[in-house]
Amino acid sequence: MSSKKIVIPALFLLLLTPVLAACGTEATPTTVTGGVTGGTTATTVMTGTESTATTAVGGAADTATAPAATAPMATTGTSGSATTFRWRAFAEPETFDPAFMQEFVSIDLGQNLYDGLTQFNPQTLVSEPAIAKSWDISPDSSVYTFHLRSDVKFTNGDPVTANDFKYSWNRVLNTPQAPYVYVLDDIKGAKDVEASVVSTDTTKPKVTEASGIEVVDPYTLKVTLNGPSAYFLAQTSLWTYYVVNQKVVSQCPKDKPSCFMETGKQMGAGTGAYVLDTWEHNQRLHMTVNPNYWQDKASVDVEVPIVKDTGTAQVQFENGQLDALDGPDPQSIKRIQSDAKLGPQLYSVGQARAVWIGLNVMQAPFGPVGDPKADALRQAIAMSIDRQQLVDLALSGVAGVPMTTLLPKGVPGYQDFQAYKFDAAAAKQKLADAGYANCQGLSLTYTTRDRDVEQAVATQLQAQLKTNLGCDVKVDVIPWKDMLTARQAHKYTMFYGSWGQDYPDPQDWLYALFDSSQIQGVGPGSGNDPGYSNPAFDKLIRDANVLADPSKQADRMKMYQQAEQMLLKDAPIVPLYQATRYWEASPKFTGYNTNAEFIYPLRLVKPAQ
Repeated sequence: MSSKKIVIPALFLLLLTPVLAACGTEATPTTVTGGVTGGTTATTVMTGTESTATTAVGGAADTATAPAATAPMATTGTSGSATTFRWRAFAEPETFDPAFMQEFVSIDLGQNLYDGLTQFNPQTLVSEPAIAKSWDISPDSSVYTFHLRSDVKFTNGDPVTANDFKYSWNRVLNTPQAPYVYVLDDIKGAKDVEASVVSTDTTKPKVTEASGIEVVDPYTLKVTLNGPSAYFLAQTSLWTYYVVNQKVVSQCPKDKPSCFMETGKQMGAGTGAYVLDTWEHNQRLHMTVNPNYWQDKASVDVEVPIVKDTGTAQVQFENGQLDALDGPDPQSIKRIQSDAKLGPQLYSVGQARAVWIGLNVMQAPFGPVGDPKADALRQAIAMSIDRQQLVDLALSGVAGVPMTTLLPKGVPGYQDFQAYKFDAAAAKQKLADAGYANCQGLSLTYTTRDRDVEQAVATQLQAQLKTNLGCDVKVDVIPWKDMLTARQAHKYTMFYGSWGQDYPDPQDWLYALFDSSQIQGVGPGSGNDPGYSNPAFDKLIRDANVLADPSKQADRMKMYQQAEQMLLKDAPIVPLYQATRYWEASPKFTGYNTNAEFIYPLRLVKPAQ
């Protein structure tokens, strides 16, 4: 979820999530008709057309806790209801084009407009059948053959076929600005398309389709990977793999590839439970029920007011103007908990999400890695932060837990490790070693996003850097949409960083965020905001990525952990805290809920009986 991430409304992000893929050895292919459980284990065979698994994945499926019972989950619905569910967005969505989706509001709402081959079970975080009713996996986990349902239609009635998936995925590969294009990189020929689209060599023909994406027949899609993958099936649940209607989307001009998201033009673009029928930018959105949806149909329309100020949103919830509020102000949590009416409407879950300070190592003063003075300066910043004080003052001690690693506690691959402990005296010495004794000659600006919680964190960071290092740090607050693109382009020196897990595997953290191929302008990706590059780190990550043998998964996790320690010692980031997500839900509705990574699909929301 970095550049996105990376997923979700309000106070704390969250990003949509799948599960780990399966693997095996050469023999007879295994047919999967249900889902794949999490963890790096061999292929799991499940029966039926719907998975009933309840196994949590790597701790990511923490159950939400509340003063009363957890929010109930709806399972069925009826179409065409006039009832409206009101859900607050804390910012203007960046886009609803699956090729470009990367931030929280877009992902939370976008999952209701589209579908993929697989989908996330919201309770277990298990990847299970969606438009693909089943699939075959070769024994070495390098070839996947998906068998599609024949009854799925786009919202305008056009049938969905395997060719639509081929078009949709190749469309992403032909889009250099697509922030999540890297999740397609394991497909054979994907990188050839990515390289070709940006190539200026006119002597070579353009490669526009990945050779590993093959249409066998209208309802069979064969995908060949570059080699074994321990996580590919999980990736097919991501928004980047959603199917779009070529007849609708291809009508957009090249300079406006997402024009189909304009109000009135979204009909027919996706297959989801909802259609976006109103988008008044920076004010409100409205989604209506798709009466022809292939799964259980939604029961309520969804109104989405855009309310940037959390205090205003809290008042609206308490006045009955909102039916759900994600991320109430941390300063209000204790008041809400003690309120007889509001307390039973408050829920929480530990997120698979980390927050850190990003340090741009592509330029002075924090770069390059390996320069003694730049290294000492990054270490000084890392040693100067009292994380517990930060959580206590900026998050009221309830909205986060101090952390010193990249991977949050509870996700696969987590390790207890601290590269640089808080030590103000040692930090000052490191600052002097860097050539900036008492911060003389050093001018720093910390750039953060325009949301209440991040601004509160920035204020505390500013105070600690003054107290512990003697540095007067300027804070710049930037609209989130603008910050995403500028941060990826390495325009900031010191900045807010965060990532919400997309699927429970260390690859989603380490490769997506810090492999050198993910440096915008260097490789095809754009998630490596600090511009971190270390050949030894890259080798460990890439070797671990292809270690799909079930008997080698412990070794694979150790490789990722070694790489994480290397990263933390190099200090292109300074970990701060693991987020705790709170939300309030009106008892007038059932089915609204949140797991460790994303909100439940809104088609599960029903009026309370």
